[in-house]
Amino acid sequence: MYLSLLLFLIPIQGTQTPQAPVTIEEYLALRHLSAVQVSPDGGSVAFTSMRAALEENGYRTELYVWRPATGARTVATGFTDISAPRWSLDGASISFVSRGQDTDDEPQLWLLGVSSDDPPLQLSEIPGGVLDYGWAPDGSIYALTGGTASSAREIWKVLVPGGTAEYVWGGDPGIREIAVSPDGAAIVYSTNGSGAAADYLNYDLRILDPAAQRTRRLTSRPGPEVAPIWSPDSRTVVFQAPQHPADTYSQTELLSVPASGGTPQVLTDSFDRAVVEHCWPPGGDLLFTAALGTQTHLFAIRGDGAVRAVAQGGYNVGSFDATPAGASIFAALESATAAGELWHFADGRFERLTEFNAATRDWRLGRQQVIRWTAPDGLNIEGLLVYPIDYQEGRRYPLLVNVQAGPRTRARDVLTSRGDFQLFAAQGYAVLAPNPRGSSGYGEDFATARRSDLAGGDIVDLVAGLDAVIGMGIADPQRLAIYGSGYGAEMTSWTLTTTPRFGAAVAVFEAASSSGWTAPAFAAPAPDRSATANARSIHTPLLIIEGPDDFDTLVPRTQPAELYQALSDLGRPVEYVELSSGAGPAVSPRRRSDLFFRQLRWFDRHLKFGGADLFEFYLTGEWVSGPAGWELRVESAAPRADYTGMAPESGRYIEVALTLRPAESALRDRTAHSLSLDPATGLSLLGPDGTLRRLTGTVTEVFGRETLILGMPGPFSVPAPQIDAATTLNYRLAFEIPNDAAEYRLLLEGFRPVRIWVPAAD
Repeated sequence: MYLSLLLFLIPIQGTQTPQAPVTIEEYLALRHLSAVQVSPDGGSVAFTSMRAALEENGYRTELYVWRPATGARTVATGFTDISAPRWSLDGASISFVSRGQDTDDEPQLWLLGVSSDDPPLQLSEIPGGVLDYGWAPDGSIYALTGGTASSAREIWKVLVPGGTAEYVWGGDPGIREIAVSPDGAAIVYSTNGSGAAADYLNYDLRILDPAAQRTRRLTSRPGPEVAPIWSPDSRTVVFQAPQHPADTYSQTELLSVPASGGTPQVLTDSFDRAVVEHCWPPGGDLLFTAALGTQTHLFAIRGDGAVRAVAQGGYNVGSFDATPAGASIFAALESATAAGELWHFADGRFERLTEFNAATRDWRLGRQQVIRWTAPDGLNIEGLLVYPIDYQEGRRYPLLVNVQAGPRTRARDVLTSRGDFQLFAAQGYAVLAPNPRGSSGYGEDFATARRSDLAGGDIVDLVAGLDAVIGMGIADPQRLAIYGSGYGAEMTSWTLTTTPRFGAAVAVFEAASSSGWTAPAFAAPAPDRSATANARSIHTPLLIIEGPDDFDTLVPRTQPAELYQALSDLGRPVEYVELSSGAGPAVSPRRRSDLFFRQLRWFDRHLKFGGADLFEFYLTGEWVSGPAGWELRVESAAPRADYTGMAPESGRYIEVALTLRPAESALRDRTAHSLSLDPATGLSLLGPDGTLRRLTGTVTEVFGRETLILGMPGPFSVPAPQIDAATTLNYRLAFEIPNDAAEYRLLLEGFRPVRIWVPAAD
């Protein structure tokens, strides 16, 4: 029996003591919980936690287990790319997929005993790696792999605990997921037959009899059927499919079909909202989450077929699972003021179980609210409005309009948004994120309203929302900007051809890999709404950013360059940036930071400084122009505990490596002059509290050992006759700083400040 708490409100955020605006590093370091799995006895919960590892310029996804007696503890220490944790049927072990501690390996199955201190045991070594898997009632595991000689997918049976793998069956290259029936007699899988992205509408369900190695078709509707799960009695398969099968913009609903075959039955026919995730605990009702406007709520389908709310409130439900009888639910929840944590619902009570992101309580956030307005044709539209921190009533602020809500997507009322709303609020901007027609969460008619009118009616909705915020007295109509990525880049650039109201725009032609069945290619406006073909109508300063090559782009790779060339030929204010160059992962924290600051600099330049490049600071790795034709670059900045045994009386050191050189343009124009800078008077580190920290010393090598030489070095001096293309000054400087995480500015006389972020000491 399910808990009786219906329509309750969870007070996600308690009493807060805001101190400082959030920084990009703090924002990226938040943990994101997923893959929540309850143990068979209902007493423990496994889940994964992903966080940015700033020092490694990468991400770590770690495995945690929560128990009432110990709280949440990390397990499988040393594994940083864990996915798909699942309990063994006896609850004694947890399986997961990982590349192990050598991240160049293919992902394989691993097994961790929850009551022992032994390291995880590698269960599989199957060519092609493990893509998906499921436990069978005999204690073995069926694994879907990438195949060997061809791209065809294969299913193997892995014996536990020995790890011996037996080939079971080979299928087509389009298989994307499997689910093993509770009785172990069948495996249901989804496939489009080809594996081609263009066949994203052609996913059907099939049943494999592993003993007989035979398959049969289970569904053959138009459109995709995906995410299959079994009923506890192995008699029914529940899956997700679009309400109107051949319509790529149709919202997702839940259906069931007898495992023996038959006509699929719609389970959410009377529930006009998009389904997100679903599960069916043994002995309980079918559970699912659904998009309701800017929030995601949890629902149950009772035995009589009725859909009822399990819980609603000012929060978004992420990954979730239930105890075998369905009496308790564990879920990752997040809200507009609190990042995700693990929560527990039972017996009419709710309890937060983790404090991974408790630091957000000290952030000074901009007020975030859901607002509503009416489009010219009478359609009701909703969106998020984020106020700048320290907002003052009666004062107007520069407004950024974020264009992300596209077909089958929406802006959610959460702290960590794709558009980085709170980061811009911390810099004095208001942000509007509309959910125009075509967004999910508002019903089928709304979701399909612009299927033949992309970058048409949705732009009308956006402009109406813009006018609403101006009418509220918040937005300054003379300082407006628009930005978006993926489909939002298309919509941003086309919007500029329809109105001159925006003073700046950023179009980021990239999109994260699709997490669902929908191929991203469908979200493109009609050819007659090409910003490139209509470039003459664009006068707004536009920054075009092209994302990394391994992103699934929503537009042809040539389009950003063609748009830039067209605007350049017309002499329009436009800049083009590629984020795909350089080392490191494509969506690394460093590149996320780079993307944010490039956008912020563009907005500041055109909305605050009248087109002048007066950005407050530069970043590590950027060249900063200075006096006499010279330029400065901070190469790196890293905390150090000591140098050859020399340690500060308190806190730690921050070592800053910098380079000074004459600018190429100054050498070419013969305008480079002698340089003379005295560190004693012209070099310091500005702390977050406004304190200037003088140089502690310079770092050098003595007999092969790094040594700190205390005191100020002599002036940085180069006479004019010695200046040529090979002239370069390199310094390693050390300052004493506290152990707290903080944002500093390196100040060198004549140069713009350079921003340095220092993480907290371990």
